[in-house]
Amino acid sequence: MPRRVRRKKPSLLAPAGNLLKKLSNADNRLRRRVLKISLWGLAGLFTISVTFGTYSIPRITKLYLKRDALIESNRRLTVQLIDDARVRDMLASNPGYIEHIARTRYYMVRPNETIYRYRGR
Repeated sequence: MPRRVRRKKPSLLAPAGNLLKKLSNADNRLRRRVLKISLWGLAGLFTISVTFGTYSIPRITKLYLKRDALIESNRRLTVQLIDDARVRDMLASNPGYIEHIARTRYYMVRPNETIYRYRGR
C-alpha cells in the first residue's frame, strides 16, 4: 500500500519563514544589507512617532502651554470668586455698603436731598 503524505496548509507566516531560510543560506553582504534597511526603517518610524505621534514633541509643548493658561485662568477665577463672596457678605450684612452702591453706581438720592456737583476746569 502506498504511503500517504499530508501536505501542510501554508500559514500566514510562510513568507517570513522563507525569508529567514534565504538569509540563513545567504552571504554576509546580503545580511548586512537587510540589517541596514531594517535599521533605517526603524529610525524612520521613530522619527515619525517623535514628530507626529501621540507623544510627539509639538503635542507635548502645546499641552504644557495649555496647562499654563489653565493655571492662570484658575488663579483669576479664584480671585474673582473671593471678591464676589466678600461683596455678597457685605450686601447681606452692611446697609452702609448698600447705600454706597446705590449712590455711586446708580446715582440715587434720598427724598428731599440736594446734590451739588462741581465740575472742574
